[in-house]
Amino acid sequence: MWIVGCVAAAATIGALIAIGRRIGSAAFPFASISAIVLHSSGFAFDSRILVSGVVLHVLFIFLWSALAVQLARGLGAALSAILTATTQFIVSWIIAWWSGSGLASALALGDRLVYAVVLAGALVVGMRFAFSLTRNASSHVGAM
Repeated sequence: MWIVGCVAAAATIGALIAIGRRIGSAAFPFASISAIVLHSSGFAFDSRILVSGVVLHVLFIFLWSALAVQLARGLGAALSAILTATTQFIVSWIIAWWSGSGLASALALGDRLVYAVVLAGALVVGMRFAFSLTRNASSHVGAM
């Protein structure tokens, strides 16, 4: 699960930086994430808001990755990644509706869809990589 989380976190952080740069500031998506917890404006940028946004993002991505790995045991990697990304999309919208902050309140619908596709793709790549490592490790153990 750690491998899946690391791959997904790296990919989604890259996507959020690219989306933020297009909007005007690479820190903007992370400030909007931290605004959920810190109850601050998504437009105020300081190091505390940026760091807490990145930490919260990585924490949530690891939780979504754990969900995807559990679903993959019965549904397969691709379907579990699509279901997880769709669930994240809906939960993000609910959080924005409830709190008035977060990614869904800060990003346009197209940006959120791109983010969901990147998340789903990263989860698939991470699971395939992690599952191939466990298969290779078990085959090397059996060869001894």
